[in-house]
Amino acid sequence: MIKTLLLIYILSVLMSISGCASSSEETAFTFGTGKYNFVMYDSTEKKIAEGTLNVKSKTANNISGTYEFTDIYQKNFPGLSSMDGVFEGNIIPADKKVFINTNPRIADSNVFWNMSIKKTSLSGEWMFSTFRGKANKGRIKITKI
Repeated sequence: MIKTLLLIYILSVLMSISGCASSSEETAFTFGTGKYNFVMYDSTEKKIAEGTLNVKSKTANNISGTYEFTDIYQKNFPGLSSMDGVFEGNIIPADKKVFINTNPRIADSNVFWNMSIKKTSLSGEWMFSTFRGKANKGRIKITKI
């Protein structure tokens, strides 16, 4: 009888603990001022570049700042020459989307990052766009430093 009561007690404690763990609220990745790491992949999922992104300003849903490459694995990927280290973009919290223009100073040769806000990062697609249209694309991921 004591063994049965002990077993029931242990089971109820375990169920209570697992219930509390599964009921915790998960918060989404927050993206605002601060420093982040980014990794760019080509269309075959090969890493082509990585670096740091510094969001210096966030007003309403607009962001701006600088970025720099720490490693470039594919020295001549299309769009690299257009990326000059300054960005502007938008955060759309309701849609969990972030859009970054990696060279807002020119209009016809830019790399755009279109990302979704995930649980622990931003991830999505980068696209090199020219006057004639989309020239190349791949995947990008941003994480907090």
